[in-house]
Amino acid sequence: MANPTQRQGPLDHLGLAARAQTGDENGVHLTVLPVPQIIELRGTWSDAFASAVQQVLGVNIPLESPGTTKSDALIVFWMGPDRWWLIGGDAALPSVNELRQKLAAFNAAAVEVGDAFAAVEVTGPKSRDVLAKGCTIDLHPRAFKTGSVVQTNLAKAQIALYQIDETTYRIFARRSFAEYLWTCLEDAGMEYGVSIETD
Repeated sequence: MANPTQRQGPLDHLGLAARAQTGDENGVHLTVLPVPQIIELRGTWSDAFASAVQQVLGVNIPLESPGTTKSDALIVFWMGPDRWWLIGGDAALPSVNELRQKLAAFNAAAVEVGDAFAAVEVTGPKSRDVLAKGCTIDLHPRAFKTGSVVQTNLAKAQIALYQIDETTYRIFARRSFAEYLWTCLEDAGMEYGVSIETD
């Protein structure tokens, strides 16, 4: 995995650090996150496969959408019937070589895909309202709950949307859509007041 200090984020050229501000008076807070650590894991589901993954990762993999599971070191997103994202936090993810070797009996594939994505966090009392302006799914708490992840569209960008808590959402989008998506979020939040933070 690339050295995080040598990675250039897809929004770095916007100089958002110079516009960063703190304070709770605004209805929505947009945070540019570092380039995410993501390993895409593919494999045919079986109890044996799930057990082997659990032994390697120390966490069970979710069975269906919008499921996620997590440990202290990582979050696992269900992204399809034979596809999962392993999202790293402060701790480093296992290496793809280690995953491939330990899951070789299942013909599993593991590929680092984090550098292809941008990650943005939207939080604040109006975060749901901002996302609802451009999102194609029902974000009401009865339909989309804390700990859920879905693949959907926001404006015209394909994203993975993860709800961390009642007012905090994390968006993963292709790097090529990052500037467009950021602009849409700023515009959608303008009526509520927007503060910008850089991680």
